[in-house]
Amino acid sequence: MQITLLVVISALLPIAWIMADFHGSALRRRAIGAMALIWSFGIATLIGSMQQFDANAYYTSHTKELLDVSIRQHQAGRSEAVIREWTRARDAFQPTYENRGDYQEIVAEAIEGMKR
Repeated sequence: MQITLLVVISALLPIAWIMADFHGSALRRRAIGAMALIWSFGIATLIGSMQQFDANAYYTSHTKELLDVSIRQHQAGRSEAVIREWTRARDAFQPTYENRGDYQEIVAEAIEGMKR
């Protein structure tokens, strides 16, 4: 419901702005135009925040699992397996701004390697 409302408002504000250009006073045009611009910046900020939240959740959940398994395996006396898999994961991981760098797959392989 809230997303639908955001989409409707986002669609109607530019339409109202264009209509005010043809049928409204200068004050109305400026007010609706300012509202449309402010609204678009607000939506862009909201989307950016949501993407940051998604990235944080993605990396923290996988890292927590990797750390938990590493600690359990180390406590079980499998330190060589932990070091081997951490080294392999370090070599496989290539940080990039373009995508997530196959982080989930690298972590999953490291966890499976430690459990073997």
